[in-house]
Amino acid sequence: MNESGFPGIGGFLGTRAPLMIDVVCLAMIGVVAVLVWSIYQVKVRRRYQLHKWTQITLGAVLLVVVILFEVDIRLHGWEERAANAIGELPAQIVYSALYVHLVFAISTVILWPITIALAVTNFGEPPQPGPHSRIHVPLARTAAADMVLTALTGWIFYWFAFVR
Repeated sequence: MNESGFPGIGGFLGTRAPLMIDVVCLAMIGVVAVLVWSIYQVKVRRRYQLHKWTQITLGAVLLVVVILFEVDIRLHGWEERAANAIGELPAQIVYSALYVHLVFAISTVILWPITIALAVTNFGEPPQPGPHSRIHVPLARTAAADMVLTALTGWIFYWFAFVR
């Protein structure tokens, strides 16, 4: 227990959220912004090498953040900090928001590395549009949409569990 009476380290956004949930909440703003910027670089500016390394870097950063987040959640949980919100709302709303978020978060964890691995394997060096583009474009669009939905549903869950 810390000075606030909750397990683990408290967050910095002035809510009941633990530190790593605050970190992920803010990090997802950056992730979505970098994702949009990277897509712009490849679609409009045709900067394929920049897009490739941006996506690889983003994937690596996300991997580290997700691992740290999961370790923190396993060690300290989140439900005790959300108890006030759950008391005010039917618990079903908070858990439903979490489960919807987990659908997108888990599918993103699967789609994102597959998309990156296939691209690295099937595009040449330097990367250029080619036969793999037929697979990459719809897969990447799905992965990007999944990432945005992961962020949106995560923020909704954050609001219900730690702010409200």
